[in-house]
Amino acid sequence: MNPTRRERSTSLDIWDAFDELRGELERSFGNFELPAVPGLLDWQTGPLIDVVEGDDEVLVLVDVPGVRKQDLELSVTGSLLSIKGDKKQADEGKGRKTVRRETWAGTFSRTLSLPDTVNPDKVEAMLKDGILRVRIAKREEAQKKAVQISVK
Repeated sequence: MNPTRRERSTSLDIWDAFDELRGELERSFGNFELPAVPGLLDWQTGPLIDVVEGDDEVLVLVDVPGVRKQDLELSVTGSLLSIKGDKKQADEGKGRKTVRRETWAGTFSRTLSLPDTVNPDKVEAMLKDGILRVRIAKREEAQKKAVQISVK
């Protein structure tokens, strides 16, 4: 028997290769299900974060759907923002079984380096609709100020 050479994708994305390997394993073992545990094939194990800098503040937006306020902890030390939390897995309920899970659950910790211009004493945080909004004011001397021009 002569093995046939398979054409390889020109994509260099390693995650595509892992997806392909997982598919091959599932086809090879028939109905065998790979365990749904965190590991190498996970793409995301924590919240996604956006940082937006304005003239007078830095705004950090954190996607935390399903995370309760009491399960979040924030701290600012100098220009470092640390966010810790715990996202509980949704209860399947009696007589139900999860057949596909794409959401993540568990504890997470993220530390971000913010611009040196932030004022760690002026931080506000609000959790609404699954988005944590952390506003950190800039130091007074770092804020842009308009200068009046006089003509003589």
